[in-house]
Amino acid sequence: MKITYDILQNLLSCNNGMKLVFRDNSNILDVYLFSDIILSLNLNINNIEDNAEFIYNSITRLDNVTIYIPKIYQK
Repeated sequence: MKITYDILQNLLSCNNGMKLVFRDNSNILDVYLFSDIILSLNLNINNIEDNAEFIYNSITRLDNVTIYIPKIYQK
C-alpha cells in the first residue's frame, strides 16, 4: 500500500508534540517528539510530500519510542 502525505499528516496529528523540521535549508529532516530529536533523515530532496512513505516508515520503525500509529483504511 502506498503511504501518502495525508497518512503521514494523520500520524503527526495523532501524536501531539511530534513535528518535522528541516535543518537550515538543507535536505536533513529532523523528527521532534516534544523537544527531543528522535530521528534525523537525509532526504534526496527537501519535499515532505514526495518522501512521505520513507518518512512514515522510518518513524513507525523506531525502537524505544512510544507513539500512536493510527489504522490506515483503503478506499
